[in-house]
Amino acid sequence: MDVLVTLFYILFSICVVYPPTEFVAAGFTIAQLFENFLGSENMNFVTYHMKRTTITALIHSSLPLGYVLCLLCCGDRNPWLPAGAAATAIIPLLMCYRLLCWWENEQAKHPVVKALLPYVTPGIDWRVIAGNLNSQFRNVDKVSIQLTATSKFVATEIFLIKVSQYSLNLIKQTDCTLVATATDSHNLSQSGEDEIQFVNIEVIPSRDDIERFTFRISTTALRDLQPRLLHPVRVPEHISLIPSLIERFVTVFRHYVDKNPVYYVDQEPELCIGCMQFPADVKINRRCHPPPPHIEGGPVQCQQCNCRVLWCGGCMARWWAARARGPPAQWLGGRATCPVCRAAFCLLDVCPAQLSAS
Repeated sequence: MDVLVTLFYILFSICVVYPPTEFVAAGFTIAQLFENFLGSENMNFVTYHMKRTTITALIHSSLPLGYVLCLLCCGDRNPWLPAGAAATAIIPLLMCYRLLCWWENEQAKHPVVKALLPYVTPGIDWRVIAGNLNSQFRNVDKVSIQLTATSKFVATEIFLIKVSQYSLNLIKQTDCTLVATATDSHNLSQSGEDEIQFVNIEVIPSRDDIERFTFRISTTALRDLQPRLLHPVRVPEHISLIPSLIERFVTVFRHYVDKNPVYYVDQEPELCIGCMQFPADVKINRRCHPPPPHIEGGPVQCQQCNCRVLWCGGCMARWWAARARGPPAQWLGGRATCPVCRAAFCLLDVCPAQLSAS
């Protein structure tokens, strides 16, 4: 019986400290259980995490005492249990004293407040910086990336923030450099077609009073983060970031499109209506041979598209990939529809467009 209780409590403790996806989905995390006490993170970011780190530290320090009480409730009468209960009760008591130290003297010793202090000038209260950070976090254009079930990375217009269980790292974008230090890749399928790469990024401050910290995100999340950063992440020469599945498909798609006959136009192509960054350079022009009599339930046959040159090859490839079915290896063999007129076409119908020399 003691063995089963011990194994169950160890599993329970691991799920409390590092909640799995099932616990998060069921709302069984410290932040979700104490939601009413913590308040709204979006409305008051600093106060929310001051309370969250306090509650988290207190609950985690009480887990050893909870194990002994669990044994007592299950009828265990070992002679060491009273001494064990007294010994493990000291841990949360010491934590309570530490938490009182956090919250006394204007909360100056709280880990969250300590992260703000480097930006507090003499004569100004730390709550001024906290108010600025709160307003930054409320902006809809911030980027928030979940690192683990208990930590995340947030990039606002001014600040970079790493939220962890017991602390908070904060630095202004103008005061740091982000450097990729290592990468690791994992295959999500046996064929290796779905591969995800993670990159470790170190935030190196330019000020001595701010601690450096690291975080680990996927390269896909890094691409979402880059537009929000004031300076791009530095990637050393010995580290290579693999392109995403869509980026690889775009490269292959354009390679096959370039082999098709050129479609000449009389006017200078306009900007692509998909990205508005690159000139439109592909035209859907049916080149397939007349199909056999249509069989009901068979594949959709290619149709003539009468639209002007409106899209660049990259956007056309992404449109194709977004509507492709089956494994990625079979995407090029399928068909798509024109984004404008919905005419069906295959890869042979996508021709590079060029301005006529005459």
